[in-house]
Amino acid sequence: MADKRWVFLAGFLTLCLPWVMAQAASALQEEDETEETVSDAESPRHLNYYIDRSGDEPRFIQRLTWEESSYILRYEVIVERLGLNGRYSEAERASVEEAFAEFSLTAGRYRYRIEVYDLLDELSFVTVWREFEVILATQPALSGFSPSGFYLDEDTAWNLTLRGQNLLPESEYYLVQGNTRIRPRSHSSDGDSARLIFSEASLAPGKYSVYARNPGGLDALLGTFTIGFRKPFDLNISLGYAPVIPLYGLLFRDSDVEAPFPDVFYPLGAVARISVVPIKRGWGYLGAEISASYSYLEHKREFYTSKASFLSTHLAFLYQRYFFRRAFSLNASLGLGLVTLLNFHYEYQTGPSTEDQMGYYISPILGLSATIFIVRPFFIHAGADFIQILSPEAPLPGFIRPFLAVGIQL
Repeated sequence: MADKRWVFLAGFLTLCLPWVMAQAASALQEEDETEETVSDAESPRHLNYYIDRSGDEPRFIQRLTWEESSYILRYEVIVERLGLNGRYSEAERASVEEAFAEFSLTAGRYRYRIEVYDLLDELSFVTVWREFEVILATQPALSGFSPSGFYLDEDTAWNLTLRGQNLLPESEYYLVQGNTRIRPRSHSSDGDSARLIFSEASLAPGKYSVYARNPGGLDALLGTFTIGFRKPFDLNISLGYAPVIPLYGLLFRDSDVEAPFPDVFYPLGAVARISVVPIKRGWGYLGAEISASYSYLEHKREFYTSKASFLSTHLAFLYQRYFFRRAFSLNASLGLGLVTLLNFHYEYQTGPSTEDQMGYYISPILGLSATIFIVRPFFIHAGADFIQILSPEAPLPGFIRPFLAVGIQL
């Protein structure tokens, strides 16, 4: 009984196998014909490569792949090379059971086709020829570069010149630090040298290696290239003119009684600043600033004159963003300090003056300014500070202190 079952199964496979193979061959043939309309560049699964670095010299391995089909015993892959006479001749042949074959081919133009063998090891069908090209991959070599680094606190062009061999226009160049890559904005090369142009915004302090990669995947690495600052911190000192523009509050306006200083502008004042900037990055500089100012207020009326002085001291966080090769910067500051009201009194024409009054008040400050370096290290500093006086009496006074100063950066 068992022998009869085996005879029946063998007969069934003999009758059905040709139909199954015909269906598989038809599907694979239709797919191959469809893929003929797709270029090699658009169909990377048919031709790819990787680099074998296990030996003394890197070796390119080309991999031909195709769609795997069922009921196939093996594939015979034939690769032919185009000769100088314009004719193709066989260069490689491989018999594989998987849907890929690997070769190590030299540069040139090739074509390949696949002979498909069924489970009975009989030729089922043959694909059409597909052409491809293997381009010679050159090994880049780096022998040096200049300068040895970029100093972000200098006025310079961010250009890096590489020296070596096989530095091609189509190569990729960048600075590498771990997983960080800084790519140049543009580059030019002539084979023996390459010039990389970077944008200042892309540069970040650190130690980098210079990397070059040619088409095909061969690359070269050379280090170390340093991005940093020649000075560990900037020290800015300035002195200038600073009038007062009252906005609101008990001393100026918005009061139920007559305000002692209702004018819109008080011209007498001065300000001094010292800032230390130790944190320097491509996105901006961070530091601290101390400012001290003196302002004199006076308002004359028909029968008396009101007089007072402001002495203010503030400590603020400072942010700077440089432009135009550090010739110009925009600055913002935010901090807290103390405003002292000095010698506040009234002088009457027909009687004695009132006694001087004093007061100490906590005061937030917000500043916006610009710095222009005409001739380094000298600069012009212009801007305005908003100062809010936190007085126990309402309404709270607030005023703007515009300023124009000259300074030096050490």
